[in-house]
Amino acid sequence: MLWAGPGNTARPAKSGQGGVVSQTPEPTGVVAQKEPPPSGGPMDVFADIERGWNTRNVDLILRHFGSQKVAISISGTGPSGGTFSRNQSYYLLKDLFRYTATKKFEFVQYRKPGDEGRDTFAIAERQYRKTDDGRLFADKVYVSLHLEHDDDDQERWVVGEIKSIR
Repeated sequence: MLWAGPGNTARPAKSGQGGVVSQTPEPTGVVAQKEPPPSGGPMDVFADIERGWNTRNVDLILRHFGSQKVAISISGTGPSGGTFSRNQSYYLLKDLFRYTATKKFEFVQYRKPGDEGRDTFAIAERQYRKTDDGRLFADKVYVSLHLEHDDDDQERWVVGEIKSIR
């Protein structure tokens, strides 16, 4: 079942820049998690991803990556797609934000977790400009989440896939 959409008040509210962390990688090339992810539900994760994308803050997005590799296929940068570790994703997203200027990234459609409540997704409308030639593009970005258990058997929503679709 899809829920929310343009103009629906169930969308996560956009918040200020509080909690934005440094975009500078650790000297060793390992991307450290600067602050713990919020303990809220999937809407909090989608709100962070939207805020991170619009502010070019890779760390805000990566803090919602789990222990498994994430499938990423995004128009506008590097490889055509694949599964990437947190560290690889850091550099992939940094390059994306370096070579494209996001004009709009807004989630417009959400899917509630199913009966088992273990998976959900949202679709964002994205407009971006290539920084090398100034061309403007528009697409949609599909982001899926799933529940993951940590070492303390706590559940949290983590990103499973990010892909652009036309």
